[in-house]
Amino acid sequence: MPGYIKYQLISYIRSLTFIPPITLFGAWIIIFYTYSGVPILSSYAVTCISLYLIMTWVAMSVFSLEENGEKDLLIVQLKSKRLYLYGKWFVCFLFAFVMGMSAIVYPLTFSIFKEDIQMLQLGVVIYGHLVSAIFGILLGSFFSIIKKDSKRFAWLSSMFVIAVSLAGEGIAEKLSIFKWILLPFPPITQVIIHFTDDALYGIAMDFWMDAMWIVVYIILAFILTIRLFIKKE
Repeated sequence: MPGYIKYQLISYIRSLTFIPPITLFGAWIIIFYTYSGVPILSSYAVTCISLYLIMTWVAMSVFSLEENGEKDLLIVQLKSKRLYLYGKWFVCFLFAFVMGMSAIVYPLTFSIFKEDIQMLQLGVVIYGHLVSAIFGILLGSFFSIIKKDSKRFAWLSSMFVIAVSLAGEGIAEKLSIFKWILLPFPPITQVIIHFTDDALYGIAMDFWMDAMWIVVYIILAFILTIRLFIKKE
């Protein structure tokens, strides 16, 4: 397994497909924090959304590294379809960790914010970036698996899901029935809705309720993706 992860990491780096998403993300962070004195949590809410988008891109790139023949050989050598999938996800999480930490640490290092960050706020920020990255990885890997023969359709499908998930709160307010229709979509708005810049920041019960639903959603999404991959391969 360590050899397979190393192989995946080297293959992804050599493919150079990591350059566009990482360059775009890094440039966006630098440009976004050009001016100092910005609010803390609302700024981090924007970087959470950016990480969600970029990790969808990264995951789809990682899952498209091999052709079908090479993929079959790797699965045979690993003797497990699950290990093949886990290795892909591990590489995605490595890049998510680097980009997520960069997004969190960069403004703190250069004292961009107008006030010092509270430990409670920092905890919410880390949680938000972690969940956003996981949503992106799940979304990218899911559409890579179900649409492996049509990359263009996979990209369009993932962009549609991202757009709907980001607009989900507003859509549900227009008509309450959409609240149930939107349940399969990543609940990203239930993460960023708690990024409010209150002077005395506190966590209410609705935060924990949303967090519980997000954990359940992520577990179910991972189970569904694993079963779908095993069935498709």
